[in-house]
Amino acid sequence: MYRPRTFFAAFPSIIILALCLLILTSCAADTQPKIAPLESLQAHLQPFAAPAGFTPKISETVYVPVYSHIYHEDSTRATLLTGTLSIRNTDFKNGIILKSIAYYSTEGKLLNELCPRPLTLGPMASAEIVVPRTNTQGGSGANFVVQWMSEKPVSEPLVEAVMISSSSAQSVSFVSRGQVISRSDGAKTP
Repeated sequence: MYRPRTFFAAFPSIIILALCLLILTSCAADTQPKIAPLESLQAHLQPFAAPAGFTPKISETVYVPVYSHIYHEDSTRATLLTGTLSIRNTDFKNGIILKSIAYYSTEGKLLNELCPRPLTLGPMASAEIVVPRTNTQGGSGANFVVQWMSEKPVSEPLVEAVMISSSSAQSVSFVSRGQVISRSDGAKTP
């Protein structure tokens, strides 16, 4: 004789299924593709060892918006983007020192410090950091804060982010320029 299963008889199976889903969901949150630190892929960047009594002639902090996704149609549909932070030394003769590159989320939370030690970027050289398309932890309002300095007067570097998505039938790409949010010329203030 056939006896239909009741909800309570299936209860242990429901609990096991719910736990499996919870574990899979929490694992998925930890599988965000990592953002590689600046020096890991770029051999031309050399560590900077400050000489005794070092005082930078110029230093700046630059804010750069970078978008891991942009919304379309409404706030529930988003296109994922690959973001590339590009730092270009525009001086023909002198290097600059990259002091810090911090990556922040939409909420203003520090997610990564991508330049854990000062690095020298030579004359006319460039450095890049790539935020993979599927790394969405920064959100639509993510940003980089780049701190650089120089021992000598130099032309300012060009700091910008390039975002691109080519995974759909329609490609999207755009650039956002960095904005200087603080500057010091090395002069002592009373």
